[in-house]
Amino acid sequence: MIIKNALEQIEVLVRNLKKENNMERLLCYSAVITIINRIEDITKEERIPNYVIYKNDLLESCEKICNLEDNTGDVGQLIGKALVAIRNLKSYQCFNVDNHHI
Repeated sequence: MIIKNALEQIEVLVRNLKKENNMERLLCYSAVITIINRIEDITKEERIPNYVIYKNDLLESCEKICNLEDNTGDVGQLIGKALVAIRNLKSYQCFNVDNHHI
């Protein structure tokens, strides 16, 4: 699996959370978790800087959108926060997907 492609697919799933009903949101969240777990399997031998922080930001936002956590925020804002986390995962501060073929 190519990390850049995996993160782009997670981004597609997160963007679709806004228009989905709760059942479909949970399915999208399950897909996000599956991809994240696969990324962790691939990179378990490497120390990826800031990965845990950005991953937790992404999952926390998704959990709130799916009503798995208390949701006091606007879904649009939570999706924005999740997208920022994905951007951070792609950045040079983490996977640096534009300069590496992982």
